Amino acid sequence: MRFAVATLALLFALTASPSARTTPLGDLRERMRVAAGPLWSAHLDAVVDISDGTILTRAHIDARGDHLVLHRCLNDLCLGRFYHGSQADDLTVNDTPLPAPQLTSSEPALLLALSHEFLRRGFRKAGGTLALLPPARNERFSLGIQAKGISPFTLGIGADALIRSAQIGSSRYEFSAYRNVGKVRLPTRIDRDGKPYITFHRIRIENAPFIAPHPLALAFAAAPVVLPWLPRAKIPIVACSIGGRPLRCLIDSGNSGLSMTLSLAERLHLHPTGTFEIQGIGDYLTELVGAPPLRIGAVTLPKATYVVLSDLEGTSYDVILGTDFLAAARVTIDGPHRRVIVQPPRAVAVSTGLPIRFLALVPTVRATLGATPARLLVDTGDESAINLGADFFHAHPTLFHVTESRFVRGVGGTSTEHLGTIAGITLGSLHLKHVTIGATEGLHGVGDGHIGNGLLAKFVVTFDYARGRIEIARP
Repeated sequence: MRFAVATLALLFALTASPSARTTPLGDLRERMRVAAGPLWSAHLDAVVDISDGTILTRAHIDARGDHLVLHRCLNDLCLGRFYHGSQADDLTVNDTPLPAPQLTSSEPALLLALSHEFLRRGFRKAGGTLALLPPARNERFSLGIQAKGISPFTLGIGADALIRSAQIGSSRYEFSAYRNVGKVRLPTRIDRDGKPYITFHRIRIENAPFIAPHPLALAFAAAPVVLPWLPRAKIPIVACSIGGRPLRCLIDSGNSGLSMTLSLAERLHLHPTGTFEIQGIGDYLTELVGAPPLRIGAVTLPKATYVVLSDLEGTSYDVILGTDFLAAARVTIDGPHRRVIVQPPRAVAVSTGLPIRFLALVPTVRATLGATPARLLVDTGDESAINLGADFFHAHPTLFHVTESRFVRGVGGTSTEHLGTIAGITLGSLHLKHVTIGATEGLHGVGDGHIGNGLLAKFVVTFDYARGRIEIARP
């Protein structure tokens, strides 16, 4: 075994040298470039079917090289993801990118193979290596590939210098039904472990530049912008407007995009552009609408897509500004002084604070409840202090003693919240004693529960999504 490993390492070392251009490896690379064309620089637009076992979904692909935007829909649940090299971002309905929490080792490797990015001149200078290996099965050549941040994998190359297979981890991918599209040639069918995986239905070359997903572009007439909370508001609700119509906007870090009430959508005469599934205490299907620019103080949010929430009627706000807004700026919610401060995202960085892990497009942080570790959603739209999901609460029944139960209303329905007090919690360097805590039955929350504004309002909370941190500081 040691001999085999050493031999493979030697092959990589030898074939990665500058003299590879005149070796069999160099010849194979040139033949593959000619056979497939410059796939690594082609801007492709495609519609595909993706099969995961018994689930088949239709998806749209926009790609250039190892940068690929995938929008995938199953019934009324649509998900977007942006792959770039060894990393990936999940996308909101407005295509705001946020670091994806999980990425399988096969995804970046398969993208590297499909894009032929390993044939781009400069691949080895960027740390990539190629090695000719003994061919397997009926393939003419076998090519081992290593790239920074991507697990090593092996390609099977046919006599025509086209990729016929990829061995990525324990899975084997087979490429077939090659088609000429413009100046490139690429497979229109990919099988995984002998079963259909990706089938291309339409492929075309785009002449326009590839535009990577990015946060909404806010226009600042001045900076920083200081917005006072509205009187009697228990959560950060500020004045805003659309088309000169005065409105009330909730700054809600627990919302994964932008939302508005059904009555506001009707008053603005907005027409549905799609559907969206809402999940919270309950779940329901609602609509998406495109709305004109929104003004909040001296900041203008461009026209964007909003989720219509029919169960917001009767609340003290008309619009919810969630992830799409928070990712486009550096936002500080100063609870003790009842104000929101908005600055451009390139303002002074948060150098301290808690690292964020985005789950379902909303921010979560690590916390310790008593002696129990937990991952909690930072939710400025929740009036509770700590609100646990039912599963986590029932898995830790001794976490706190229930002294009261009450009826609560949330997104998607109503439920019962159990209340009590926990001896202490830890958030980074903050150690808090005798904190009110609750648990809501049927809550389909993110992570193990929420840190709500009942606790956050005592602190100055800065959201710096561009740098992946939330700072919770004493006033």
